[in-house]
Parts: sequence; structure tokens; C-alpha cells
Amino acid sequence: MSNPATVIAAGGVVWRERRGTRQVLLVHRPRYDDWSLPKGKLTPHEHVLVAARREIEEETGQSVVLGPPVGVQRYEVRKNGGTVPKLVHYWSAQVLDDERGFEPNDEVDQLEWLSVDKAAKRLSYPRDVDILNNLEAVIPVVSTVVLLRHTPATKRKDWSGKDTARPLTDRGMVAADQLVPVLEALGVNRVMSSDAERCAATVAPYAAFTGKNIHLLPEISERGYEADPTGLTGLAGRVWKPGKITVICSHRPVLPAVARELGLRVGKFSPGAFLVAHRIGNGRLVPERFSGP
Repeated sequence: MSNPATVIAAGGVVWRERRGTRQVLLVHRPRYDDWSLPKGKLTPHEHVLVAARREIEEETGQSVVLGPPVGVQRYEVRKNGGTVPKLVHYWSAQVLDDERGFEPNDEVDQLEWLSVDKAAKRLSYPRDVDILNNLEAVIPVVSTVVLLRHTPATKRKDWSGKDTARPLTDRGMVAADQLVPVLEALGVNRVMSSDAERCAATVAPYAAFTGKNIHLLPEISERGYEADPTGLTGLAGRVWKPGKITVICSHRPVLPAVARELGLRVGKFSPGAFLVAHRIGNGRLVPERFSGP
């Protein structure tokens, strides 16, 4: 007999600083009469980062940016008269604007901002307390890098023009559009790319959506890196800037060198795959890998 399908969900520990005190936001669910962290199930084909941000904003009304991961829960839930495994991914989620209004509904009827200690006492489930206890180790975030391989492009053998002009496939263009809400969930505020068409086109939808300029870097293109590998020197200083959340789109052969320059370890990337790395206050890097949309 096959195993029942796992229910995948995502959410976050929503936090803010108020008068020198770190506070987290809890939700009360009338159906269960419990206090918990905001979360919810993924919709079909939804990226887990997009789901986390959507569920947080739907349940709390707050606009957030996702930071480092704070843990995963695994437990059983009832479904169709039986039980199935559930997997819930959580991220730290910093509030952008906590002046937004909240409308009570059948799913969540109350919100409360509490200090971390008081929140731990209010939470109804020990597993949520475990997630909350991971928050302090991963915030505050100083800067973030999203290292991205371009989405699917026309194969070299099928292209007769200059390699730098080789375009995305139709699937690649769809995937580039699907990256928009992913990068938005991470709060990306700076866009860097190889000057090759397939890389620039991968981040173009996000740049257009946010009104950001694309900073083209010939030195992280295949041609530029082959001509002068030392061109990457100093890239880390330009990227790891306080307050910057930077996406860098490059190529499979160049990404390992870019990663090394940024102090990251990187493996093989399929088209559209990316690595998110957060530099936190003590200088530690918190990396996380994702497949493409």
C-alpha cells in the first residue's frame, strides 16, 4: 500500500522591535480555540516561500519579508477519516508595516503582539515553542544574497547567433515570471545579472514589477569570467552591503566561483534553482537552497 500524500504547509515567526523589546505576533484560531504561529497549506504548484508569505499576510494582515528558516515541524493530521503526515516549514518574518488593519474572520479572530517570553507561554503547542526558540539565533539579518541560475534557455546547438544573445525558452520565460513572487517574498531590493540575454531576461520580470534597475555585470558572464577570472575580485564587498537583499543571476559554470567569492558553498544548480544566504548580526551565514519554480 502506498503512503498517504504528505500535507505541505508554510508559515513564519512574525516579529518586530518595539521600545527595545522584540515582539512576535500570534494568531488565535476559533475553530481550535488555540494560539499558534501563522501558517497554512500550499496551493497547487505554489512555491513554499510564496506560500509562507501569503499565509502570514492572509492570517495577520501584515506585510512581511521572509528571513532565515527557523525550523520544520512534522506531525500527523486527520484527513478523510484517517491520518496523514504533515510537514510545515517556518521562516523568520519581519514586519514591514504593522499599521495595517486586521479583520477578524472564521479562521483567525484575534491577533496579539507579545514579548518572546510571553509568547512562549501563550502558544498552545510545544512544537510551536520550539520554532519560536530558534528565532533569536537567526536575527537580525544584516544583508541577504539570492544566487540564481538563469531559467531554461535555448540550447546552444539550436542557436546560430552569438551565445550572449541566446534567449530563454517559453518555459524559461514562464519560470522567470514565477520567480517574481518568490523574490518579492524575500524582499529583494537590488538586482544584479550577467550581461547575457538569458540571465538578464530571468530577472527582468522582477525588475519591471518593482521598478528596479538591473545592474549588468559582464564579469559574471561565461565569456567575461573565461576572459578574466580575477574580475570577480571585490564582488563580495559590493554585494554584502547592510540593508541590501541582492539577487545575482549567473551561469552554471560561473556560479561556483561567484559563490566562493561571496564566502558560500554551492553545488550543482538546475536551471532556475537558487541559493538564499542571510548574513546575520554576528557575521554568521545562514544558507538555504531551493529548486526552480
